[in-house]
Amino acid sequence: MKKIKIINPVSCAKFLAGITGMLVTFTCFSQERAQADVNITSVTITSARPSRPTTVAEIPLAKNQPGTKVTQLPENLKCSVTVHSYWDDDASDAKLIVVLPVEVSIVSMPSNATAVKAGGGTSPWTGYLVFSLGNMAVQQSITVEFTFTKSTTGNNKVSAFAYSATPDPNPSNNYKDATY
Repeated sequence: MKKIKIINPVSCAKFLAGITGMLVTFTCFSQERAQADVNITSVTITSARPSRPTTVAEIPLAKNQPGTKVTQLPENLKCSVTVHSYWDDDASDAKLIVVLPVEVSIVSMPSNATAVKAGGGTSPWTGYLVFSLGNMAVQQSITVEFTFTKSTTGNNKVSAFAYSATPDPNPSNNYKDATY
């Protein structure tokens, strides 16, 4: 006949309480990773006509008579990009990259932007801009504006891409473009 060993219910309860306590402790120290959905809500391009025209040439009407001045307004475009931080955590070290059309120059840009020349710096044209947006709080929107010359090729498409150091649960909304 075999003897059956009976487990002491008090010892069993202490053992289960210890295991449960360890699981609760491990759960408290582990948490979900931070996530911030940085997305581009709008990209717009509009004409940026200056207030003063530029004199291009003076055409004489007749010999020794003053001529007529031919004036021209430079073709500059203004671009506005809005980035929004969504989800439940702040977006740390957020950045915005704006790819510019071929053969354009920057007329004006904010201080948080860096212009990068096309062709690895050998071209006179600007290839793209990098905006440092810093840490974006949840539900914060930042709008950046800059002005550039109109492309000589007729293609005036601007593409924008936003990202941050915080993992993004929905990267499909990080990109948007616009054409003038």
